[in-house]
Amino acid sequence: MTENIHLHHADNLEIMATLPDESIDIICIDPPYLYLKNQKLERVFDEPKFFSECKRLLTKKGFVIMFGRGESFYRWNTILADLGFIFKEEIIWNKSHCTSPLMRLSRVHETISIFTKGKGTINKVKVPYLEMKGNDIDSIIGDIKRMRSIFKNQKSLKAVEDFLENNTRDKSDSWNKNLLSISSDITKEDRCVSVARSFKEVLNEKSIIRTDRTDCETFTKFEVNADKRKTGDRCVNVMQSVEFGLNEKTIIKQVRDHYTAIHPTQKPVRLLERLLNLTIPKDKKEITVADFFAGSMSTMEAVLNLQEQHPDIVFNGIATEIDEEYFEAGKERILVKK
Repeated sequence: MTENIHLHHADNLEIMATLPDESIDIICIDPPYLYLKNQKLERVFDEPKFFSECKRLLTKKGFVIMFGRGESFYRWNTILADLGFIFKEEIIWNKSHCTSPLMRLSRVHETISIFTKGKGTINKVKVPYLEMKGNDIDSIIGDIKRMRSIFKNQKSLKAVEDFLENNTRDKSDSWNKNLLSISSDITKEDRCVSVARSFKEVLNEKSIIRTDRTDCETFTKFEVNADKRKTGDRCVNVMQSVEFGLNEKTIIKQVRDHYTAIHPTQKPVRLLERLLNLTIPKDKKEITVADFFAGSMSTMEAVLNLQEQHPDIVFNGIATEIDEEYFEAGKERILVKK
């Protein structure tokens, strides 16, 4: 097909048998859920053999990202666990819209399990602020109110002005009211200065610099106790999230485009990108992603997009689709994308 994307119109087990051991880093699959009757998409497959092959093919830190629902999904999770895979996370895909208006219960979600073959770790991934919070107006308003508090205190405004003009910080005891009480050695300064300082340092360094943060032995705001946790000024937290995004969450809201979809169960490419980003190995310069129930090739389009997002990594894609109609439509999609 292309230099790095290989599409196969074939049974997945046939293709898997030709691939070498530990040659795949991520397997992202959306198998038939097997709860609809008389549907051509609901092909029964050799589940023990398939998942055993997944284990053989994955690298030692490789991941399985698996969509599903119902009895079959929980059975697959059990098979993976019995094979020695380690469960890492469960993610809910919020589709926003109902799968079918004729159903008695409007189903607006699907479940995704992430397993690792060995010692793979989930990445901390930043998602753009508006993409994460665009539908959460209450949260956005809360952030605006928090930042608006900067301008309520004339002394704070003067401190910010001094900082911007002279690069100075007032560390006097007059700022005690603004200190966080979790550590005795935390830097004394006006919180608004912390925000301004964050702006300046981020712009200069082009990275996340949090000099307002402090190491503390315990951090109990959310009833969490841990060694050397970090905490900092709330205004800086908000501005960092606007600038660099927020950590990925276990509920991902991504609307599916019903009108241009090739396949009845087609997943949004952006959803797949976000899932794959969670499992990309950080210590490798070449990564192979496989989808053995490829449908319309959404996963392969996501792989091509990841290549653009991570130019320092070489991404390879392997996909199998047994249905000729969807294979040909998906192949054309990848050719156009490429």
